[in-house]
Amino acid sequence: MYMGLRERRWRLNPLCTYHVEPSEGSELEKAAYSLNKKQKIIRLVAQWVVLYGPLLKDDPPAQEFLEKLRGEVMGDSRLSSMLREQLRDRRRTRVLENGYQTLSKLNHQFDWFSNHEEPVGKCQPIRAQDKVLYEIFRPDHSSITLMLPVNTSVQDLMSSLVNPGGDHVLVKMNSAGDRAQLKLDATAVYTSLGVNERLFLCTANQVEQLMPLKEQQGPEVGTMDTLEQMSSKDIASQLSNYDWELFGAMHEVELVYYIFGRHKFPGATTANLERFVRRFNEVQHWVVTELCLCGDLVKRAALLKKFIKIAIVLKEQKNLNSFFAVMFGLSNSAVQRLSKTWERVPSKTKRMYCAYERLMDPSRNHRAYRLAVAKLSPPYIPFMPLLLKDMTFIHEGNKNYVENLVNFEKMRMIAKTVKIVRECRSQPYVPASPQKGLTDRMFLDAPAVRVSTYSDQSLSLRSPTIVHQYIQNLKVIDNQRTLTQLSRAVER
Repeated sequence: MYMGLRERRWRLNPLCTYHVEPSEGSELEKAAYSLNKKQKIIRLVAQWVVLYGPLLKDDPPAQEFLEKLRGEVMGDSRLSSMLREQLRDRRRTRVLENGYQTLSKLNHQFDWFSNHEEPVGKCQPIRAQDKVLYEIFRPDHSSITLMLPVNTSVQDLMSSLVNPGGDHVLVKMNSAGDRAQLKLDATAVYTSLGVNERLFLCTANQVEQLMPLKEQQGPEVGTMDTLEQMSSKDIASQLSNYDWELFGAMHEVELVYYIFGRHKFPGATTANLERFVRRFNEVQHWVVTELCLCGDLVKRAALLKKFIKIAIVLKEQKNLNSFFAVMFGLSNSAVQRLSKTWERVPSKTKRMYCAYERLMDPSRNHRAYRLAVAKLSPPYIPFMPLLLKDMTFIHEGNKNYVENLVNFEKMRMIAKTVKIVRECRSQPYVPASPQKGLTDRMFLDAPAVRVSTYSDQSLSLRSPTIVHQYIQNLKVIDNQRTLTQLSRAVER
C-alpha cells in the first residue's frame, strides 16, 4: 500500500546509500548482480508512480525521493535505457493500467509523472489540500461561508467561527430532522455530507431546537414539463457522461481509505468516492421525487415509462451504477404502490422492467448481477454500493494480522476487489452520443426482448448542454415519509 511504501521509502534510498553485492564471484558477476537489483528497484518505483500518479505529486517527501532517484537514473545509461524500454512497452499498449490514455515520450527532462494524464472532464479530482466552500448555518437559518481545505477538522472549523472555550457545537442534520453532533477530531465533514444534509453551528442547548432548512425538504413541484421535452436517450447519455466524469475523478485507493478508515491514512481523502456514492443516492431519489410530484395520471404513466426507457439505455451504455439507481427508485415503495399508474404502462415495457428487475435479486450473493457483469468488457461503470459492501465484508470478516503476521490472504481479497475498478477503466470511455441508436438485444443475462425502436414519440427539444445542466442539478426529496405521503396524495 501507498502508506506502507511511504513509511519505508527512505530506508530503501536506492542507488544512493544502498548497495547489494554477492559475497562471492568475479567483479563482472558482482556488477551484473548489482545492476539487476537496481533495475528491480527502478521497476518497482515506476509501477508505484503509475499506480498512485498525482497522489505522489502532493506528497513532498515522495517528490524529494523521486527527484533524487531520477538524477541517479539519468546519470547511468544502463538504467536510463532500461527505463526508456519499459516506457516504450507501455506506449505500445496505449492505455495505462489506471485507464488514462496517451503516453508522452521520455526525454532528457524526464518527469516521473509525464506519462500520467488527469481525467478528462469538468469534474476534476478533489485533492486533500484543495479548498472547498463550507456553508455553515445558524439556528435562525442564516449562513456563514468559508473556503477551507477538504480535510479541515471540526476543531479547526470551530476555531475559525467562534472563540475557543465556548459551548458551541457543530451538528449535521438531514431533511427528516435527524441530528448528529460531530466530534472535534472529525475531518472532511463537508464533502461527506449526504443528499440534503447540512451543517449547523449552535450552542449545546439549541441542538434539539434545530429545524431543517426549507431547501432541505426538496422541490414542491416536479419537472415533468421539462422532462417530457427531453428524449430518454438524451437523458441517459448525459447521465452516463456525467457519471464517467465523477468515476474518472475517483482514485481506486480511496476505496481502501474508505473501508479501513480515512483517519488511519494522514493526508488521505475520500472526497471523490463520497461524491460518486452521493450521486447514486441522488439519482435514486430523483426518480421517486418526479413520479410522486406528478399529479396527472396520464403524464405520470408516461413519466414512469420514460424512466424505464432511461434504465434500458443506461444498461446498454454499461453504466450499471446509474442503471441500479434508477431501478432502485422504481422499486421504492412510494412508486410501487402507484397501481393505477403501473396499469397504464404498456405490457411490453412492464415485461422489460421485470426482466431487468432480476438483476436486483440479492439472493446467492447477488449472483444474477455478478454473472451479468462477468460478460461485460471495459469500459463500464460498476455498481459501486455493492463493491463497497464486498470490501466491508472482507475487512470486517478477516483480521489484519494472524499470529502477528500480516494476513496477506485478506489483502489479496481487498486488492482483487479494488482491481475491478481499474479493469472498468482500462479502456478509454467515448462519451455517449444522444443520436446513437440502440441495439435490439438490450439485456445480458435475461431473456431478450426485441423492439423496433426506443425513441420517444416526440423529438427532443432540448440541446445537450441544457440536458447536461439539468442532470447536474437534480433537486430531490430524500425523506421517505414525505415521499410516501405524496404518493398517497396522488393515488389513494
